[in-house]
Amino acid sequence: MRKQTERLLNLLIALRSARGWIDRDSLRAALDDYRAQPDNAAFDRMFSRDKDLLRRLGIEISTTDWSDADTGETAYGYRITEGDYALPPIVLTPEEAGVLSVAQTVFEGSELAADTARAVTKLRGLGLDIGGGADREVPPARMASGLFATFVAALGDRRPVEFDYRRPGDRLHRRRFEPYALLTRGDRVYAVGRDIDRDAVRTFRLSRIAGPVRPLRSRAAGDYAIPTDFRAEDYFAPERAPEGARTALLALEPGRADPLRREGRALGAAAAAAQDAGAPAPGAGREDWEGLELDFDDAESLTARLLGFAPGVEPLAPAALRTAYAARLRETAAALAAIAAPQGADRG
Repeated sequence: MRKQTERLLNLLIALRSARGWIDRDSLRAALDDYRAQPDNAAFDRMFSRDKDLLRRLGIEISTTDWSDADTGETAYGYRITEGDYALPPIVLTPEEAGVLSVAQTVFEGSELAADTARAVTKLRGLGLDIGGGADREVPPARMASGLFATFVAALGDRRPVEFDYRRPGDRLHRRRFEPYALLTRGDRVYAVGRDIDRDAVRTFRLSRIAGPVRPLRSRAAGDYAIPTDFRAEDYFAPERAPEGARTALLALEPGRADPLRREGRALGAAAAAAQDAGAPAPGAGREDWEGLELDFDDAESLTARLLGFAPGVEPLAPAALRTAYAARLRETAAALAAIAAPQGADRG
């Protein structure tokens, strides 16, 4: 890492100090690590990686090409201009600084956390106060992994996307969508925008999207505009409002589901806990399972989470959670059977 950092600094100095364009052969001769490469292909790979690293740090590299008078081949030149390197003056109002501070907190735990932290560090290095401006402390939101950054990129590029979406109690449906905004409510993230097939503004909860979010092949980036009078809060209509805090009674196999145990309250034997709560006892063969109370505010989210610990967990109460969990187990079993069926037929 230290050697790579030193090489990047030397490359930065070489490209910044050049009065004109500097070609690749001159760069290779100027830096020890480049000269040490056994051939042009190895040098090109290292040089390409270094250029990408500088660009990821926010330093653009200008490139040009010309025809070599001696060989007739195309030659390439590089440099970092003042415009590529220097940040323009940045002046933030207290409200704007507060927004950045809140954004850093909200993005904690998402794929954008590292990029956000680097951006705030750069701004603080310019002497900007990014610590205040928010009226209250904002808890980090648990962004839907993989999808939050995908929607941020699609929204920034104005790129229409498509995905499979499941409403509560319904099957998957393909959606074609133009993102207008992202909203968070607690640990839930919603995309608000135009449903292309319905030609109307709709709200989609990211945790209910199944599979990848893909760009629409028939559409290009930047081919739609967000209406100037659009206000996301006017259209925010999640399919189901928060249900309020409730408590689930679970039966856990001994030694399993440690994350749930750390969040819940142990109750001893599951059968005794179920009897005290007036709930059905655990299934046969689970007499030694342990009871656990766990607070939750959304049955669907908890159901999906419990599936990750199957078969070492069984919900006992409330009845709606028990029913939803059984239904999701049947769906999962049917999906796995459908995947395995052709393989079995091939073996036969």
